[in-house]
Amino acid sequence: MFWRFGFNRTSVIDGLLEQEDVTLEEILCDQDIIQEAKSQNPKLIEFLLRKENIAHLIALFFSLDIEKQRLPLIACEVLACEIPQLIDAIVIEHVEILQDFWNFLKLPYSPDASYSFQSSYFCKIITIFLTKRTVEMLDFIKSTPVNLQMILSHLQSSAIMDLLLTLVRLEELPEAKGTVQWLNDHGLLLNLIHRLNPHLEANEHCTAQQSICEIIRMSQTSLLESPSIGTNDFIIQLTSKEIMETLVKYMLDSSAPNATSTLIHGVTIIIDIIRHNNSDMEHEKIGNPPLISLVPMLTVLTNHIEDFNSLLLTPKSSTLTYRPSLPVPLGFERLKICELFAELLHCSNMSSLNRIVEEGTNTPGDLLKLEFVRNKVLPTCTDLFFYFPWNNFLHYVVYDMLHQVFNGQMNKESNRQLALGIFIQGKLTEKIVEAQLKNDAECAKPKGMRLGYMGHLTFISDEVMKLFEGYPEGIISVIKDSVDLDQWQAYCLGQLKETKERDSLPLGEIKQSMQVLDDDDEDEMEDDDEEDDEYNTEATLRNQIYQQEEEQEEHWIT
Repeated sequence: MFWRFGFNRTSVIDGLLEQEDVTLEEILCDQDIIQEAKSQNPKLIEFLLRKENIAHLIALFFSLDIEKQRLPLIACEVLACEIPQLIDAIVIEHVEILQDFWNFLKLPYSPDASYSFQSSYFCKIITIFLTKRTVEMLDFIKSTPVNLQMILSHLQSSAIMDLLLTLVRLEELPEAKGTVQWLNDHGLLLNLIHRLNPHLEANEHCTAQQSICEIIRMSQTSLLESPSIGTNDFIIQLTSKEIMETLVKYMLDSSAPNATSTLIHGVTIIIDIIRHNNSDMEHEKIGNPPLISLVPMLTVLTNHIEDFNSLLLTPKSSTLTYRPSLPVPLGFERLKICELFAELLHCSNMSSLNRIVEEGTNTPGDLLKLEFVRNKVLPTCTDLFFYFPWNNFLHYVVYDMLHQVFNGQMNKESNRQLALGIFIQGKLTEKIVEAQLKNDAECAKPKGMRLGYMGHLTFISDEVMKLFEGYPEGIISVIKDSVDLDQWQAYCLGQLKETKERDSLPLGEIKQSMQVLDDDDEDEMEDDDEEDDEYNTEATLRNQIYQQEEEQEEHWIT
């Protein structure tokens, strides 16, 4: 547009606007309309601010569909041009037009592409209004609780979900304080929790979980330097006994058709609560009390450890039909339960959950660990570790649990009982030795390769050795009659030592020490140095496998 840079040539739109009978459609048909709107052409803005033209722009929005006719699309783009005068006219001067636009939410949700296209523009424009006129837009939305219900009725739309999260995020602004409280007072959390009902479809569960988890992350209290809207009514109510009992009831409803979906999404929510409200990460360092108490949530979950553990033995998804020739897979359901147990262990070790209120009583963290012991949770998880030798997701989770237990303070009875159960009921050392023998047999086969859990097994073995060395009286003296310590010692000095020595070698640097060459091959060798460049095929393959496993292990460990 050369006239904008010194040519002083009148634009086509200026010429159109000088006509008394020019219509909005004629203006929108001009090819420079968007550029003129963004550059805030005074004559164009004056024209657009007429009430009938604003109403016409909104009417054109309602005729927008996936066919992308030019006029409705251009009308939406003009509304999204962030013209201050136009925003003020809609939000402040002509609220009835804003109400007409908002009434888009009265239309039913539809999975059609046309609805998705239209809802995206609606949310884009409303978000601009919220950004530019925050107070006035919040006053409009808060004017009736029906407005929140209208948003929630369209929550399956990703664009509408983003709009809801934008409202929550406004809590960061001084002029928007109290927004989350208003949302929660008018049923936001209860609506989301009830969407996790196992009698509803899985897409409802996914919508609720995504919304709840996003709000949890926005409200995080673990890292003080990270952005956060801080402690709020939504998170406080979410972690309350009443809400957690409702959630766990949904997760464990074995009679419902979509119970597995609810379980998986419910576990994801609980894990996010713990990870983003870890009071030990920052608050304890500076002497502040934890901002969110996880005691009610941990208490409810402690009371249902037996129910969750039984699903590891008999998962709901086991009723599904699998090919008879294949073993029953671990399944996402059991993996998520193992993840839940690992995260609950992290939670039980928080200092805020281990403060002794009265001498001789167990803390909430202790009570959880004792339930783990009573229900043999860790022996069960360890069994799954060895039963599924190629599931590295599971291997990392179980290693995480064992690492936590073996690095706990063994002068604390709940920690000691957890460790003892792993060796006595879980027979960990025997299973490690058996797994090593199985792996050796597998590697001895033609084209055999190391079993998938061997990398994590080496880490676990190291943890066991450190535990035994650190607590000869508290651990070894108790398990000596139940565990074959001579067999374990032989493994540590034999296969484990060899494995660690081999794994410590630089990858790709193992050169062939001997080569058996035919006479013809020797005659063809031009230089003795080429002998050093030949690699043993088996050694090369083995190192490639180790490298891949170590890369996977590094990924999961970090």
